Amino acid sequence: MESVISDTESCIVRQFEKMVELSESEVNLLAALERDARMFGSGERLAFAGEYSDRFYTLKSGWACAIKTMADGQRQILDIFLPGQIIGLREIGLSHSLTEFRALTPIEACPFPKQRLTEIFEKSPRLTDLFFLIMAREQAMLIERIVNIGRRSAAERLAHFIVEMKVRLHQRACEFHLPMNQAIIGDTLGISSVHV
Repeated sequence: MESVISDTESCIVRQFEKMVELSESEVNLLAALERDARMFGSGERLAFAGEYSDRFYTLKSGWACAIKTMADGQRQILDIFLPGQIIGLREIGLSHSLTEFRALTPIEACPFPKQRLTEIFEKSPRLTDLFFLIMAREQAMLIERIVNIGRRSAAERLAHFIVEMKVRLHQRACEFHLPMNQAIIGDTLGISSVHV
């Protein structure tokens, strides 16, 4: 069987290959999630909170986020998505989106029906295990962010967040690009942009 997308072109394949060596059939199953690439501008919504949700998105390039907006208009950024991640995976068992998904930078994302994951789960128990490992890792990051917001000072929150992003980006240099303004960082950390 011929590969749909080579592993060098597929961000999701690169993410999975950081954990295990993939077979050709596993590469093809994952690469099929990145068939319909679409461009979204910075600030553009991919999905609204409360709307019917029948798809996920693989993020090929750029940064995106999941936002929960309160009744009074305040917002909390729950997730920052980087290339190779699946946007919406945490809401796998829900028919309606709990959060809004928005591009933080210009992004290239590939929508795919939720049903496609079921097909992967049926065809590859090993990929199923890896998806749940990824979900567990993302859940652990969310728990750490909750602790960060609830128990650390503003300076500690910001320092922890910068280190988290540096690790997630696999940056060894002291300096790296963080394409988020003060308001976005504040909404992620539960502090004002002045504190940031």
